[in-house]
Amino acid sequence: MNAARREPVAAAAYARTESVVGADIKNGLSMREIIRRAAELEKEKGPAARPPAGTAMSGYVGKSRTALYLDRLAKLREEYRLAA
Repeated sequence: MNAARREPVAAAAYARTESVVGADIKNGLSMREIIRRAAELEKEKGPAARPPAGTAMSGYVGKSRTALYLDRLAKLREEYRLAA
């Protein structure tokens, strides 16, 4: 649902594909329903925010390793910014 809020054009394309194929994108939940729910959330909570950096990664390697990686990445970005 968050993706439908952040990418409404892509969500509409999926809904059109669903109509052509004649099957729900997700078993028992049509894209039109997802778009409807996303619109309700949009009205209630405002625009969708991106998840914090490293959210998906931490599910694979854990929070502590993700934090170490993000710290190293920030230091590298700072070094390159200072060198430029």
